[in-house]
Amino acid sequence: MTTVKFGCQLPQDVSDISRVFQVAKDCESLGYDSVWAYDHLIPYWLPSGTCLEGWSLISAVAARTSRVKVGSLVTNLNLRNPSLLAKITSTVDNISGGRLMVGLGIGDRMSVPELRAYGYRYPPLDERVTLLRETITVLKAMWTEPEVSFRGKTLRLAKAVCEPKPIQRPRPPIWVGGRNRRLLDVTAELADGWNHWGIAGERLRKLEAYLYTQCSQFRRPPASITESWAGTASTFQLGKIKPADKLREELRSRVGEKTSYFIASFPADADRKAYEGFAEAVKSIA
Repeated sequence: MTTVKFGCQLPQDVSDISRVFQVAKDCESLGYDSVWAYDHLIPYWLPSGTCLEGWSLISAVAARTSRVKVGSLVTNLNLRNPSLLAKITSTVDNISGGRLMVGLGIGDRMSVPELRAYGYRYPPLDERVTLLRETITVLKAMWTEPEVSFRGKTLRLAKAVCEPKPIQRPRPPIWVGGRNRRLLDVTAELADGWNHWGIAGERLRKLEAYLYTQCSQFRRPPASITESWAGTASTFQLGKIKPADKLREELRSRVGEKTSYFIASFPADADRKAYEGFAEAVKSIA
């Protein structure tokens, strides 16, 4: 039987950072496997634009927890040089004592306004997919090798050093988030997990089938890639909690047959009971 795990997106759209720390500690005590931060500078879905920067927040949460894993879902590769990201992730893995999970994404059209507002480019798809592939290659190398020289299409390194190395062995897990088949090509070849959101039914089944076909091209068993779902959990708010069987039905309607990891986003004002409700619903799926 597949082991089912679950996590949550931290409430970054707050001004009181103590609220975020409390959610992280609650999730740790409730048996959540992970807590995640998104990587937006001006989230397109928030009219106020208020949000805490993702990697800074992950670092702070890692220092205030002891068991729950921490990660970015997902890091926008247009915002950071891959070698800098290697240094950031290695540092956070050390701060957390080896609890980091690294989610990577290439951005989409919805992120264009915030990229331009902060002076970043939004490259064509071909360039972004190449950047993803080269970023994973550079991360793995800098996490494990004494020094790295690299000549790619998007990046060149000359004897780059990343010390201290991550604590995890052989390295922190890497997930790719997205719905484009070209991202699934990279996932099948180089990543440890795939995260999807906003897709279900026949479209999801076709993408799953495509991913697992691509895995065979690289002689990788499909089970070597963790398939995870991310989505909203508004129905788990206090006062709107449904019976356990209804929650199970709702979750299963949103995911694929091989989905084994569930990551929920809650309203900023959701209380502990909301997080408890989601935890119980996911546990009952196993």
